[in-house]
Amino acid sequence: MFAPGLAMLWEPTDPTTALVERFGLADLDSATRWLSAALLSGWGLRAAGVERILISDVNALAWVHTEDATVVVKVSSFVPGFARLDDIAALVGDLEADGLPVAAPLPALDGRRRRVVESDRPLSVAVHPMIDGDLLDVDDVTAVGATGEVVGRLHVALAAVDPAPFGHGPREITGDLREHIASGRESLPEARAPRACARLGDLLETLPDLDVPPQLGHGDVRGANVLVRDHQVAALLDFDEVSVRHRTAEVSLGAVLLATEFRRWPPAPLAAQRAFLDGYGGVVPLTDAEHGWSEALRLWFGLTQIPAGDDPAGWAAAVEQSV
Repeated sequence: MFAPGLAMLWEPTDPTTALVERFGLADLDSATRWLSAALLSGWGLRAAGVERILISDVNALAWVHTEDATVVVKVSSFVPGFARLDDIAALVGDLEADGLPVAAPLPALDGRRRRVVESDRPLSVAVHPMIDGDLLDVDDVTAVGATGEVVGRLHVALAAVDPAPFGHGPREITGDLREHIASGRESLPEARAPRACARLGDLLETLPDLDVPPQLGHGDVRGANVLVRDHQVAALLDFDEVSVRHRTAEVSLGAVLLATEFRRWPPAPLAAQRAFLDGYGGVVPLTDAEHGWSEALRLWFGLTQIPAGDDPAGWAAAVEQSV
């Protein structure tokens, strides 16, 4: 999908400018030298070349060939978030030890899974193994169901984790879901999806309160963060947005966004959504209240994806068909 070299993951920004302004690195050659030095001093890895670097906001991903394997290096320049990233790296290491399919950061020479490395500014660095696999194909219902099962297993593991060290994640949803959805209903495109908006309104008036408290979750379950091999999940990726939320909110949003990648943002087919939710429910049975709220949340999330102008991906049609 992305050619070798330096590029932006999704922003319409010049990547060299972003590299300088966000990471203090002058160009691709300078970044390559810096990465090589960081890997050698921190992990004892000798870099043989950098295939590509992708920049997204204050983060960068670099595919680096070493003498033994290819690794994916994640770099953050957001200093206030360094401590949280350290805790997340340790958490993912624990999840891997529990048998979950994740790409845990490799321990550095000092045992830490993330290290702060200086350049013109401090940068937080984690080194991940390169996982062999393809992005989730929503037409592969076996893989989609397996993804739901893995998210269920993840929620079981995270239910026992103290959320306090992770602060308020960027996608935290802990309050009253009825109020959360109702507060934004005026901005919904009712004229473009009238049946979906009407059904959502009915649900908000009749659904009981949720009977399960929120817990720690992945924060960004969607197609771009699932690698599949032989119809099974090879790795659930990118835990940087770990946050506290209702589990039904996480799986409902994940179901709607199963087909989204980086610059492709289509709705997931209903068959894929059902397979994902069935896979999850086989591990973590939802309560009746959670099932009801799942319908409301999937309508809500689908409606919020409808663009103001043209809708080439067909979000309006998809959410209307789901009613």
